[in-house]
Amino acid sequence: MIARRETADFPGKVLGLAVFGLGILLLAFVFYRGFVELVQAGLLQQTVAQAQNPGRLDSVVVFAVLVKWLVLFLLAYIASTIAGRGIALYQAARALPAEEV
Repeated sequence: MIARRETADFPGKVLGLAVFGLGILLLAFVFYRGFVELVQAGLLQQTVAQAQNPGRLDSVVVFAVLVKWLVLFLLAYIASTIAGRGIALYQAARALPAEEV
C-alpha cells in the first residue's frame, strides 16, 4: 500500500518553487555567460573569416575555448538538476487523493 499525503505542505510548495526559480536563474546566467564568452573570444568573427579564408585555428585558442565551453556545460547541467529537484520538491508537497493499490 502506498501512503499518500492527505493535506498540502505549503512550506514545501514554496521551497520547491523557490529552488526551481533558482535553477532557472542559474540556467539563464549560464546561457548569458556562454553568449558573452562566444562574443568576447571573437569566435563569431573568426568563423566568418574562416569561411572566407580557410585555414587553421591556433590549437591553444581552440583548447581554451573547449575548456570554457565544457565548464559552462557542466554549470548548465548542475543548474538544470537544481531546477529539476525544485520541481520534484514542489510535486512531493502537493496533496494527492488517496488511492488503493
